[in-house]
Amino acid sequence: MKLKQIPEDFFVREIMDIKLQGKGEYAVFVMQKKRYTTINAVQRIAKELEKNPKAFNTSGMKDKDAITEQYVSGFGIKKEELQKLKLKDIKVFFKGYSDEPIKLASHAANYFEITARALDKELKPIEHFCNYYDEQRFGGIRPNMAKVGELIVKIKWEDAMKAYLLYPFSTETEEHHLFRKQMEKSWGRLKLGMAPSYLAESAVVDYLAGNQSDFTGAFRQLPKQVFTLFIHAYQSKLFNEMLAEYVREHCKISKEIEYCFGKLPMADETIELKIPLAGYDFNIDDVDERIKPLVKAAINEIDVKQFSFDEIPFLSSRTVFRDASAGIAGLKTGEPEKDELNNGKLKQKVCFTLAKGSFGTIAVKAMA
Repeated sequence: MKLKQIPEDFFVREIMDIKLQGKGEYAVFVMQKKRYTTINAVQRIAKELEKNPKAFNTSGMKDKDAITEQYVSGFGIKKEELQKLKLKDIKVFFKGYSDEPIKLASHAANYFEITARALDKELKPIEHFCNYYDEQRFGGIRPNMAKVGELIVKIKWEDAMKAYLLYPFSTETEEHHLFRKQMEKSWGRLKLGMAPSYLAESAVVDYLAGNQSDFTGAFRQLPKQVFTLFIHAYQSKLFNEMLAEYVREHCKISKEIEYCFGKLPMADETIELKIPLAGYDFNIDDVDERIKPLVKAAINEIDVKQFSFDEIPFLSSRTVFRDASAGIAGLKTGEPEKDELNNGKLKQKVCFTLAKGSFGTIAVKAMA
C-alpha cells in the first residue's frame, strides 16, 4: 500500500469550535496549503504581509505532502490584507475576529479524505485502531526527531546537534547526503551557507558558523514549535513502544503495520487504557496497574526531571495520558478502482473523522 503518493491523495481539515466576532485584535482564517509545512506556510504568509511570523498562531502541525486546511490567528491582521493575498499552493479564507489567539491543540478533531494506492485487495472497514503515532511525528523522510529529543533530554547537546544535522538517511536526496557528509567532515569548522537555504537547518548551521560550540543557541534558531517537537517525538516513540509491548503481551493481534522504526502490532479489540507520555512531573502511582511493570521498564533509564528545562522553559514537558485505542467516526469507503499510478494495483478512497492527535495514516494502515 502507498499513501500520499501525490498530495491530492491526502486531504485533512481541522474541526474547531471557535467563537468569532466582527472585530478584535486577532484575525482568524483558514489556511489551505499544499507542499508546505505549517511553519513554512505561515512564514510565507507573514513575509507577504510584512509581518513577524510570531504574530501568527495555529492549533497544530499539518502534513506537508498533502492538501490541508487549518485555522490560523494573526495579531493585528485585517480582513482586507488577507483577501489580497495571492500565493502559489496557499489559500486563505477569512472567518472573523477574536480577542484571543488560537491556542495549541485547541481543535477538537480532524476530517480526512485519503486515497490508498497500490492495493492488492479492498480496505476493511473498522471502528477502532491502536492509537500509535506515525512516522510524520518523527521526521518523515528523515526520522531523526526522537533521537534528537532523547539526546536533548539527556543533556547531550552536541550529540543532539550532530543527530539533527549529520548522518543522512537513505530516504533523503543525493544533495542532502552530500551536504550532511560535508558538515560531518567540517565539524567544528562549519561555514555560512553549508546547508541549503530552503531547509530549516540552514539557520542553525549559519549560527554555528560564528558560534561553533553554542549548541543550545543554535537550536534556538529554530521556531519554538519545531524545537519542542524533538521532545514530543521522543515521548511519542516511548508511547509507541509501550503500547506495542502491551498489545503483544495481552491482546489478540489482527495484523502488524509498518512505520519508520519497524512494525507495530494491531489489536483486534478496543483497549480501554491510557498510557503516559512521561514528563517532568511523572508519577508511577498515576499509572494503571495493568501497565505499571511495562511503563517502569520503558522509562527505567530516564530521569524524568530532565524533561524540565529551567533555561528554556517552553521546552519543558509535563506528563499527559493518551488513549491506547482511537475510534473512527463517519467512515465512508469508496469502491476499489484501477490505480493509474501503479500498474496492476487498486486504489480506494476513504473518508472519516478522528479526534485530535490521532493519525489518519495509522487508521488506513489498520484497514489494509
